[in-house]
Amino acid sequence: MSFEPYKFAKVVIIKCLSDIHPGTGRGGEIVDLAVQRDSVGFPVIYGSSIKGSIKTALYHRDKNLMALLGPEPDEEEKYLSPIAITTSYLLSFPVRSLKGIYTNITSPFLLRRFSSYLEMASVLNEKYVEISKRVKSIASISGKFPATKGFIEKHVVDGLGKAFLCEEIGIDRELIEERDDMDYLRKLMGLDDSESLISLDDDRAKELIERSLLRITRIRVNRETKTVAGGGLWTEEAIPTGALFSTVFLGYSYEYMRDVLKKAVEGEREDLKDPIDALLKEVKYLIIGGDESVGRGIVMLREVE
Repeated sequence: MSFEPYKFAKVVIIKCLSDIHPGTGRGGEIVDLAVQRDSVGFPVIYGSSIKGSIKTALYHRDKNLMALLGPEPDEEEKYLSPIAITTSYLLSFPVRSLKGIYTNITSPFLLRRFSSYLEMASVLNEKYVEISKRVKSIASISGKFPATKGFIEKHVVDGLGKAFLCEEIGIDRELIEERDDMDYLRKLMGLDDSESLISLDDDRAKELIERSLLRITRIRVNRETKTVAGGGLWTEEAIPTGALFSTVFLGYSYEYMRDVLKKAVEGEREDLKDPIDALLKEVKYLIIGGDESVGRGIVMLREVE
């Protein structure tokens, strides 16, 4: 099978190390500054946001590698960007738990999207073939809610026989099935062994995620009067620390990427024999979205192994 014009693919997990605000600009809803969403309402990070953030990081770390993401608008020479970055879809989301403080949730819909990315990438990278099949099998589980080992002990409230998420939504103990493949999925996602993970039905997962988004009211103060400045009151959304997204880095042929790099790099550099790996090593930590000056937007990128 071929996937022209791409010759190379890597599936990447994006982990939020702080609250992040990949915004859409000012809107007209209850929240003035909403986060990016897909067509069904789940939070996403647009590929253009990731690409722009990487180029900004490379500007400060290794300007030569910026060429891999295409020319700058003011550059005279135009060429195709040898690396493409897909929209980053939600994979898991931390929600409050009445017992155990919090847990990470996912759903069949989110896992099928992840599996689709893995399957797409497997056309160019065979290591994703078996991973895709295993994730797809977990997504197809019906009837019960698969969870990591120890979930019941950690989250089910004694005497009530339910795990309560976001205070109001109860999950009956009898509907929770602890499975080894969920521990495999937790490891694949890069979650810590102490963290728990459960796959809920799509409707329940979407409601919990919507409830768990941070909505912050901010003000701009008039420094003279110490009161709110005119027009200086707004509400914005943020995706909380611990949320996970998946994306795919697609690359043209190594020959094309090397030709692009030759124009930007003088002399031979051993670390650029695999330009995609060089890019990911350089941008392991990244700042995405707005509110950088108040500590938001810090993420970690990790290739799925």
